[in-house]
Amino acid sequence: MKDCNLPAPGRARYRVEYRTRGGFVVVNPAGHVVYGPCTRELAETKCDRLQKAADATAKIGPRPCLCCGATFQSEGIHNRMCNGCRRSRDPLSAYGYVGAGDGRRPRKSAGA
Repeated sequence: MKDCNLPAPGRARYRVEYRTRGGFVVVNPAGHVVYGPCTRELAETKCDRLQKAADATAKIGPRPCLCCGATFQSEGIHNRMCNGCRRSRDPLSAYGYVGAGDGRRPRKSAGA
């Protein structure tokens, strides 16, 4: 049976679970026990360390936007633009490019 309360695979996280026999364990995003059984404090510390290492590998964290330069919380190496620039119709128009947001080859505008 699939647990629909788990995060999506791309955003899966390590978690601490209580097991009736033995105590607390750390479970990886795939659902396998990777540490424990142990005390809750020890399991939470190990879970935090494993998640930070996984986030560093995925390059999750603050990143400057390619368009506006504002710092935003990136979801990984694929996420290079902040939500505001991603939602705008043509994020490169402020730099003198016209039509860059519609998939065509960028061209310089006449006024730039």
